[in-house]
Amino acid sequence: MSLAKSLFLGGAVLVTAGCASSRSATSTEAPHGQLSSLSVASSPNAELCEHRVPRETCTRCNPHLVEKFKAAKDWCGEHGVPESQCHTCHPDLSFDPLPALAEGADLRRLSEAGEDVPELGSHAVKGKVTVFDFYADWCGPCRSVDAHMYGVLNGRTDVAYRKLNVVSWDTPVAKRYLGGVPNLPFLIVYGKDGREVARVTGLDLDALDKAIADGGSR
Repeated sequence: MSLAKSLFLGGAVLVTAGCASSRSATSTEAPHGQLSSLSVASSPNAELCEHRVPRETCTRCNPHLVEKFKAAKDWCGEHGVPESQCHTCHPDLSFDPLPALAEGADLRRLSEAGEDVPELGSHAVKGKVTVFDFYADWCGPCRSVDAHMYGVLNGRTDVAYRKLNVVSWDTPVAKRYLGGVPNLPFLIVYGKDGREVARVTGLDLDALDKAIADGGSR
């Protein structure tokens, strides 16, 4: 997806010109708003307003919320609405919340703001399939991976999910692991034996499921 940006808030993947989940032609990222969860509805059946946004979170219906979104850097300056509510940039928005994680679900964050993680294999959990997820807040397809992995974690106790926020293509963790990677999400899966099984680039949940299955058989 060249210069494309996608958003998942519970179910949708979309493509649009503008902000990008793909690596740009140059190493400098164009400024763009973050995709926060502020637009997510409080319940799956929340009422949508005439702007096709949950009425409770719509900034056009609730102007007092504008500053809250801007403070979270969730703002599309071109169209004057939050990034997470901009149907012009993101025509297939969905606003259902992510599923709740079961107690004991094995999810941890290894890099919060692009910090380097020198040895990935040392964080693989022996006896579990470990999925390392390289993501960014501005990457919509990464949210689709989250929703999928939450379901996996809720159904299995032998899978560990480790998240690394790359922030941009120029952070230490990105420079170490994303050289030659064209777009996010990017996942590395380790098997129960602690050895790497597969790498998945882009939103390919079938390939991710296959890697998890392969890792579970080791």
